[in-house]
Amino acid sequence: MNKLEIQDPKVASKIIAANAESEKRKAELGVLGRFFGSGENVRLYIVGMIALLILLTALAYTMIPDRYRSAEFGLKELWTLVVLPVESTIIGYLIGSRSASSSNG
Repeated sequence: MNKLEIQDPKVASKIIAANAESEKRKAELGVLGRFFGSGENVRLYIVGMIALLILLTALAYTMIPDRYRSAEFGLKELWTLVVLPVESTIIGYLIGSRSASSSNG
């Protein structure tokens, strides 16, 4: 990090206070907060990430050859028992959270 010489004590104290506030904020956010940020939309980012991970996993399972897939848990079971119910629940949550927030404000 570049060190900057500051002659004015008022400016130096403001920079020190801003750095301290930034470090305090980083400590409050934690690991997930650093990744997703903070604010109203954090829940939506997390839910979106879960939906994306489920879809990518299901697509990867769909693309692998049949000989590597489980005989008891095929594509039909994956999509009807796991992916579609979870994704539709997530979509319902996203729509519900948007309509609830728009009706409150």
